[in-house]
Amino acid sequence: MKKLAIISETLNREFAFIKGNRPTDENAIKAKKKSIKAYGLLCPIVVVKGEQVIASNGHLISISGTEILDDQASNYYAVIDGQHRLKAYLELGLPLDQIVITEPLNTEATTALIIAEMNICTRTWRSADYVAAPAMALKSTNEAFDFAIQLQRQGFPLATISMWCCGNNSLKATSLVNSLKSGKMPSAFSDADGWCSKSKRWFSAASNKFTTKFLSKKYLITFIQNKYNGAENPTDFAQEMENKLNQLSKEQADSIMSARKTDEKTQEQMTIELLNQYLG
Repeated sequence: MKKLAIISETLNREFAFIKGNRPTDENAIKAKKKSIKAYGLLCPIVVVKGEQVIASNGHLISISGTEILDDQASNYYAVIDGQHRLKAYLELGLPLDQIVITEPLNTEATTALIIAEMNICTRTWRSADYVAAPAMALKSTNEAFDFAIQLQRQGFPLATISMWCCGNNSLKATSLVNSLKSGKMPSAFSDADGWCSKSKRWFSAASNKFTTKFLSKKYLITFIQNKYNGAENPTDFAQEMENKLNQLSKEQADSIMSARKTDEKTQEQMTIELLNQYLG
């Protein structure tokens, strides 16, 4: 394992962008400015020397977008990762002598290939990815939160996780981010104790009959939730639904999962009809 050594030195080069790299987005810059104000610059700016870009048949442009002559390239560092961070930092008027830069660890790949790999192979967080984030800040969790982590690891979207774990659509990405910052459990999880213990039993029974792909959709849990909310005795209903799920045959489960739309009804309507037929 190699440790990256950061050398502190003053460099007489300005920043430039590489012509043809994706343009910056104003909304992303605003978000970065807000983050930098609160926490500072958390990641180094990845750069290559301007002359390396020219040697790779590339060209430089200034941060404002004007052309830079090739013979002036040695006066610049070309940003290959961190354009939004750099623009946000500069717009905030923060001192350049405190900014940290690093060159790519792979010194053999071309500049264009490095840019492509850094951007194409990077996926922004989906809303469900934020479910796991509070675990880095919470001292303790509860049953609903742990269930949510389980579902998130199986690829469930946030809306479905919220239904299974909380019994409603109250779980939002913003509340998860706030939890990460505050170290406090999102209220959606704190309020879900009564629901979650029943839901976990339904999920366990359903997992023996349905695929993860089907369960990650909201068909089944929405059906159960609606029945539960309308039940005269929710406690009795919870046990009855668990029993029905356990008694469901493979053929019946396959029929539900393979429901298709018709000229008169959507796939969702057909699925709900079959759920009512076998579990209603």
